[in-house]
Amino acid sequence: FDLVVPNVWAPLVAGQRVWLYGGELTELGDALVAAGPFAFIKLTPGHFEVLDQQLSDERVQELTRKVVVAGEALPGQLVERWRQLLGDGQVINEYGPTEATVGTCVFPLEEEFTGVVPIGRPLPNMVMRVLDGGMRPVPVGVVGELFVGGTGVARGYAGRPGLTAERFLPDPYGGSGERLYRTGDLVRWRADGAVEFVGRIDDQVKVRGYRIELGEIRAALVAQASVSDAAVVVSDEQQLIAYVVGDSDGLAESLAEALPPYMVPSVFVELDAIPLTANGKADRRALPDPGATVTDTYVAPRSEVEARIAEVWSQILLVDKIGADDNFFERGGHSILAVRLISRLQDEFDLDLPVRVAFERPTVAGLAQEIEDRVRAEIEAILAPTADDDGETRTGTPTDQA
Repeated sequence: FDLVVPNVWAPLVAGQRVWLYGGELTELGDALVAAGPFAFIKLTPGHFEVLDQQLSDERVQELTRKVVVAGEALPGQLVERWRQLLGDGQVINEYGPTEATVGTCVFPLEEEFTGVVPIGRPLPNMVMRVLDGGMRPVPVGVVGELFVGGTGVARGYAGRPGLTAERFLPDPYGGSGERLYRTGDLVRWRADGAVEFVGRIDDQVKVRGYRIELGEIRAALVAQASVSDAAVVVSDEQQLIAYVVGDSDGLAESLAEALPPYMVPSVFVELDAIPLTANGKADRRALPDPGATVTDTYVAPRSEVEARIAEVWSQILLVDKIGADDNFFERGGHSILAVRLISRLQDEFDLDLPVRVAFERPTVAGLAQEIEDRVRAEIEAILAPTADDDGETRTGTPTDQA
């Protein structure tokens, strides 16, 4: 939501043009290369993954001299090729909450990272403090909560004085009137002075760039007549999984009327009761593996087209057994993988497909029907009667069809 600040306002106040891209994500790489080269590009890890799949080494070097990645935790392996191509320090991980006017700190990659890239050191005029529950600084290597201060910190939340007082606090180590924003992020100092992201202190999570309160999803679930209790978690594959006490039939459709699409869980698991800790809170570690609770409803692909689609799914989702009625998003897919899926299907069937098809027809059978319909329409267009220059009407021939 806050990317409008660096991506739109910054170039405009510097007298530069802003490109607004309205095409398909499958063509993002081509569009950027055609509009470039750029001094730098800033994008989220999700969009970076899309771009990385589309560009060769040569085109990466043609496109830009520097890449800034921000928005969520950055896996080092995702950007390693670009670091090697552009050079040390030319791929930069940036961190900053909206409440600190987007940017708080940066970490230029000078070496290979196999895990999550550190979020780095504060930008000029910004402050980072890692504090414990008593607002005391923690030593190097000890996990604490990140508080950010400096000129970027906002004045508060419009019309919400209670929440403002909770999140925007006086800086006990700063000058008179200086304040800190309480991020809710768990971090630790590294020995080199950079800050390393560990996780969230509460149930607020970020899934594919969207900030989500898991409690809000649970509230929407419990509001359904068929559900008496619920718990929501995020899997390692960035899937929202809902555990419900009650009947899960039709829940996805009902939630879609109350929540935005990115907050609707892709997997629903029915339980007799939500496991609790000794103090009565939901015990997320005791929740069962979703795969262990799913009834086997496998239906083998019934045509060559379905079989070819299932094979592409298997390669993208890293799942061996794909059925005709399987749902791409329930098997671990998400919007970024959907872009990769459509790109692969376009190559597999030599056919133009918009990315929205993956969402409108998310099953193997549904995609197969879509592809068959489009191929049939192309053939009918070839065979349709046409008028020659001499006015005679002719139809397509087998040669035309070939």
